[in-house]
Amino acid sequence: MSDTHTPSLYESPALQAVTGPALRPGGLDLTRRALAFCDLPAEARVVDIGCGTGVTVHYLRRHRRLKAFGLDRSSGMLGQARQRDPGVPLIQGDANCLPFGDRRLSAVMCECVLSLVEDTDVALHEFCRVLAPGGFLVLADVYARAPDHAEGLTSLPVACCLKGARSRDELVGRMQRSGFTLLAWEDHSEALKRLAAQLVFACGSLQAFWGAADACTPVNAYPSAVQRARPGYFLAVARKEGIP
Repeated sequence: MSDTHTPSLYESPALQAVTGPALRPGGLDLTRRALAFCDLPAEARVVDIGCGTGVTVHYLRRHRRLKAFGLDRSSGMLGQARQRDPGVPLIQGDANCLPFGDRRLSAVMCECVLSLVEDTDVALHEFCRVLAPGGFLVLADVYARAPDHAEGLTSLPVACCLKGARSRDELVGRMQRSGFTLLAWEDHSEALKRLAAQLVFACGSLQAFWGAADACTPVNAYPSAVQRARPGYFLAVARKEGIP
């Protein structure tokens, strides 16, 4: 598969310099929190969608003894992942068309990625398709805490997770229609606030950060749309319906 996508904010060295290799609010702390809800035996097959630099895959394999794979659209990000851990199994692919057979996996991890995919419903159906009955879906992402203003975020002109943020009710409804039962939903908006504060500390201001990230039109050029939606960050764990 050729790498034809438009580079996203998450490939920016300016962001990576602040977040480190995890590239998301909460980092591996939220990954560990999510796994507390999942009954995954050793050697269970897991895929990390949008694996980026491979931090989660490395953790799942080396510290949880899971048979984890990483998938990402970006050849550049996969290259970084291979440099970090040459032995990690990585696949270049898209969340809307997963290269796995039906009912083959025990868990799908999707951390700060669902809001970036081309079609949320298609991706969720793909996650359900590749999971065995009773398999787990872990989502961590931004969401709009003010549901009535979530639609305004779609006008943001930069490829970042805020553009695809949805309300809790909408996200849960989409999961349920795709064949999942919600086990846990937790608000971790403080992790998003900490990341914003770190970006300001590192760059002087969010405006300076967007400039360093080469965003031609920064998100804070649209402050009213963002403020009205009250972006937050969530962790959700769901289970595919059916008897394992």
